[in-house]
Amino acid sequence: MMKLYQTCSKVLFLILMLISSEAWAQAKITGTVKSADDGTGLPGVSVVEKGTNNGTVTDSEGRFSIQVPENSTLVFSFVGYSTQEASVTGRSVVDIDLQSDITALSEVVVVGYGQQEMKDVTGVVTAITTESFNRGAIVAPEQLISGKIAGVQVTQNSGEPGGGLTVRVRGGTSINAGNDPLYVIDGVPVDNVGYPGGRNPLNFLNPNEIESFTVLKDASAAAIYGSRAANGVIIITTKKGKAGSAATVTYDGFYSISKVTKELDVLDAAQFTEVVAQYFPNRLGELSENTSTNWQDELLQDGITQSHNISVSGGGEKTGIRASVGYVDQTGTITKSGTTRTTFAVNANQKLFDDKLSIDANLKVAETKDRYNGAGIGAAYAFAPTQPIYDEDSEYGGYFEWSSPQGAQNPIAIQDLTKHIGKVYRGLGNLQFDYRFDNLLPGLRANLNLGADIINAQRRFFQPTYLKAQATASAPGQVDIETTNRMNKLIEYYFNYVKEFSFGKIDATAGYSWQDFTVNRSGLTARGLTTNDYGYENPSVGDPERTVVFADPQENRLISFFGRVNYSWKDKYLVTVNYRRDGSSRFGESNRWGSFPSAAFAWRISDEDFFTGLKNTFADFKFRASYGINGNQEIGNYLYIPTYTATNGFAEYPFGDEFVSPIKPTAVDRDIKWEETASLNIGLDFGLLQGRLTGSVEFYNKKTTDLLFVVNTPAGTAPGDRVLTNIGSVRNRGVELSLEAVAIDKGDLRWNVGFNISTNKNEIISLDGTDDPAFQGYETGGIAGGVGSNIQILKVGNPVNAYRVFEHLKTEDGKLALDGVDYNHDGVADLKDMYADLNGDGNVNDQDRVPTESPNPKVLLGLTSNLTYKNFDLGFTLRGSIGNYVYNNVASANGAINILGANQVLTNIPSSALETGFSNFQLSSDHYLEDGSFLRMDNLTLGYRIEKLKQAKIRVYGTIQNLFILTNYSGMDPEIPSGIDNNVYPRSRTFLVGVNVGF
Repeated sequence: MMKLYQTCSKVLFLILMLISSEAWAQAKITGTVKSADDGTGLPGVSVVEKGTNNGTVTDSEGRFSIQVPENSTLVFSFVGYSTQEASVTGRSVVDIDLQSDITALSEVVVVGYGQQEMKDVTGVVTAITTESFNRGAIVAPEQLISGKIAGVQVTQNSGEPGGGLTVRVRGGTSINAGNDPLYVIDGVPVDNVGYPGGRNPLNFLNPNEIESFTVLKDASAAAIYGSRAANGVIIITTKKGKAGSAATVTYDGFYSISKVTKELDVLDAAQFTEVVAQYFPNRLGELSENTSTNWQDELLQDGITQSHNISVSGGGEKTGIRASVGYVDQTGTITKSGTTRTTFAVNANQKLFDDKLSIDANLKVAETKDRYNGAGIGAAYAFAPTQPIYDEDSEYGGYFEWSSPQGAQNPIAIQDLTKHIGKVYRGLGNLQFDYRFDNLLPGLRANLNLGADIINAQRRFFQPTYLKAQATASAPGQVDIETTNRMNKLIEYYFNYVKEFSFGKIDATAGYSWQDFTVNRSGLTARGLTTNDYGYENPSVGDPERTVVFADPQENRLISFFGRVNYSWKDKYLVTVNYRRDGSSRFGESNRWGSFPSAAFAWRISDEDFFTGLKNTFADFKFRASYGINGNQEIGNYLYIPTYTATNGFAEYPFGDEFVSPIKPTAVDRDIKWEETASLNIGLDFGLLQGRLTGSVEFYNKKTTDLLFVVNTPAGTAPGDRVLTNIGSVRNRGVELSLEAVAIDKGDLRWNVGFNISTNKNEIISLDGTDDPAFQGYETGGIAGGVGSNIQILKVGNPVNAYRVFEHLKTEDGKLALDGVDYNHDGVADLKDMYADLNGDGNVNDQDRVPTESPNPKVLLGLTSNLTYKNFDLGFTLRGSIGNYVYNNVASANGAINILGANQVLTNIPSSALETGFSNFQLSSDHYLEDGSFLRMDNLTLGYRIEKLKQAKIRVYGTIQNLFILTNYSGMDPEIPSGIDNNVYPRSRTFLVGVNVGF
């Protein structure tokens, strides 16, 4: 890779800039530019002398005047119209009639099992192509579209290299089933379930090889995928070679440095000593003299990323081919963490038999190696700042540790002594045959798609016997080895028939799909190591009595029949009907098959005769409406089959001279079935100002029924006391607005702006059949700081995972009420002195913890700007979230002064604990529930394009990622998918320089 870098550097240094100029005689040219459609003058048309910056724009009536050299050429361009050129040789007047450019309307987008022109789409389909992708140090493919699409929320789970992302399309529809969209990559629906050894299942894709994302958001667009489309569908299309194109070689590379910009505000050594002296003076002797350690600084580092990608593409008359290789190495901002990825991709397409047969072959292979961070970040917040890193007399590998087994452990020891890696090898490929029956029946074609997705994931974990967490365990030392092999096999075929009739155009598709998924997971955990010499390479050194071996093979299969009919009349009235019939082995025989229909209607009002008078205002105006039902089968395998499980260690029974733990049957619902989401969507597409401003507005209502939920079983009716069954319902309602504008298009200056805003209201409609208003709901959302503590609730009438907290009282001077103080003077310092009695029963107890805010944002915003001037380009992406609340568990779990010295080990606390003054934990206080609304600049990029020189094109650029965030949240970062902030890997600011070279 170093040789590659050196070679590319030499190429860059060899490129020279050419500057040429010439002089000419001038002539004055006048004229008028009109629309060829209706003859009206077009204002704002760009009139530029070809090859120069000399230009002007037409006035309100389409007239212009310009001085240009004799024998030159004028270029006329206007958004919504085809660009036209005209020679001025021997002319003083040049009148132009510009033709409407229907390219935008005729843009072809990828939909399920085929393609459609955008003008014929009746559902909610959004396509984002290479030119509009986010830029920067992109490792995860999902980052390319973050903030770009209304109603699509892309959240980075943490700042960990190669870390996963959470993607939600119009909110989550489920509680116990999956909420991720279905991903279809080059025609292959893939399983996006995570696996040990890999942080993000999609990281095998090289972002440089992605051509477009197409998001199917409503039921009409997504119903063709039936039982897997309740959470939307994201179709990823990779770059292809083009027949008849010249051979090209491209290199894309960048180098970046990432820095953590914010640390948790905990006590430094001086503050820590002062607090110990004030509250626990008898423990001052435990502090090391003249020692001050900032554990976060010791744990954090600058993250370095380098990325290199080379691709070759071209083709013959009927052959296209593209091949690429990519390499990324990313070190994390926490020591010992990082990721490395090597990718290879090749695709080829061939036309045969007078172009009737098209063959497309795609193959993507990747090796990903992850280095995990060892979980030292939590210890860095809590370990005493007065203690040293190392202790040469320590029995814990030379690291200082408290002698007591309780409390925080040395974070550097955790990082240095823990070895935790993951390796993933993944290959995705498919072979498609598409044949046109021109001689038999013109307009008929058949498509056969054969695909496979193969994954081998490995995880290795080792902690030596002298790491404190292991040394104080009953069987010191631990080795974990885990291997997961997954295979996804696909066979699909469909027929498509397109025909123009006197009564309209018909586009019909009917097909069959067979997909089989197998998973083989195996491994072991060995404890009580006899030696540390082999790390995780030799687990046999573990105590045989403390070694657990496991194997878990699973399989599921999906068989489907699907069809779609598109009908259009005069390109004004459009109807789409979808139907899919799915059969899944994940359900019992009584509910194995499900039907998923949808229908949509669109009316291009702008083509009506009565709309003629508004043509100068609206270039396009289309009404859409759709309704359909999609499913969700992401629930795991074999849930309808009764199984047995081991009881816990407290349920042992004597059996001879020994005690044994019995197994017990589990309760199952043999009639379990998929969740169904019915969705209604009403939308408008519009174009204004001759197409300079385009957009859409959507109104949707999604209701999920047969929600899978665990409920209590009546005594004596089932082997267990809890069972997963279809019983609840959830609703999501929202509005989306998307706008694209050409703000400036004048000569060499062009400025494109994109804006989107969306709202979504999530609500549990029913849950377990009970309508008792006094029922407090089901607790969820576990937090640190107490045993079995939960901060979120599932309750009818509230959003999923709404927070459930006490309302904290304040004193007359506006400070929080403290524990241990009798404010109401009733002789007892209890909860009534701290929290509001919301139900008015005279007591403060769990009944006064009420559902309140939600981790889900009320409003999502996205703003994209791309400005080009001559050879310069400047772009940025802003992303906002309004109304998302975050529970600050980092502060609450350490937010009591007593925690500093009440235990056997001195523990650091946040500075905020001194401000609140709580003596003990107040985990359920709404003080720790904070508004996490934010505005973040995801990236800012400045680039410069060097003109073509010796058949080479080059662009250099600089990018800053995560440039700033505006928020009132007091924690490290407000963007947390679960809404519970508990020691997340800090996000960083990244400074990047890169180059694109093409030959």
